[in-house]
Amino acid sequence: MSEKYNLFYFFKQFPDEDACRKYLEKRRWNNSPICPHCCNAQKIYRYKNGKTFKCAHCLKQFKVTTGTIFENSNISLQKWFLTFYLIALSKKGISSVELSKIIGVTQKTAWYLLHKIRYMLEHRNSDNQLRGIVEVDETYVGGKKKGKRGRGSENKTPVFGAVQRRGRLSIIPVENTKRKTLEPIIHKRIKGGSHIMSDEWRAYTKLDTDYEHSIVKHKIKEYVRGNVHTNTIEGAWSHLKRSMMGTYHRPSKKHLDKYCAEYEFTYNTRKESPLAKFNQIIDKNLIRVGYSDITGT
Repeated sequence: MSEKYNLFYFFKQFPDEDACRKYLEKRRWNNSPICPHCCNAQKIYRYKNGKTFKCAHCLKQFKVTTGTIFENSNISLQKWFLTFYLIALSKKGISSVELSKIIGVTQKTAWYLLHKIRYMLEHRNSDNQLRGIVEVDETYVGGKKKGKRGRGSENKTPVFGAVQRRGRLSIIPVENTKRKTLEPIIHKRIKGGSHIMSDEWRAYTKLDTDYEHSIVKHKIKEYVRGNVHTNTIEGAWSHLKRSMMGTYHRPSKKHLDKYCAEYEFTYNTRKESPLAKFNQIIDKNLIRVGYSDITGT
């Protein structure tokens, strides 16, 4: 990590709530407020406190946090921003236990805060299809540490992944690794005509109808054949599992999709600066997220 992007840099840029609020106004409105109630941008009045606005069209009041993940939050903007920044700095993620100690909140509050962010990353990750050479594979994560290896590992959840060579990653927990489950996901996430590379798993046997399809036969210890391999996706799995085991300690199946979304974001922004990633996280969190969105209740 460049020394420029450390915690000293963060607190220099965001020493207090006022600095965070002004930065959010710039990111959200480019310093030209828009009413979140009626979308009017013509006549907006700012109150003397500098934080509250009033729309001349609908006469409603609002703040820069209105309609965002920050609205009605008991967590200060500075703590929200610091959490975003820590996610941007980390390659393996940050646990709720670690975050609670850094920003001075309970572990439960830190968990909820992180899951709000992961929810937004999950629902606002790029929908652009992968294309060109795309490697596909599945892995199993979570559950008990002990158990049989390979496909169908007990107590673990299957995760399907596709990665574009020298490009983006797309991963999602799935119910199983059968063809009827994986094929619709592949067609949704990978552009037709792309060159898919996989192992010999039977779920992939019919892909040559819509894609160019090359196979490496792992069962006979064939892992690379010229340009054909699945090393990129397998490398992504290795890093994902280190994050899951080292940072989150086998997350529950219920919330695995959110952890996968965070890892997908981290992978896809791996070449960007922490500040660029920080700004992306802010931009992705400019809508509200409720408790029911996180818990599914």
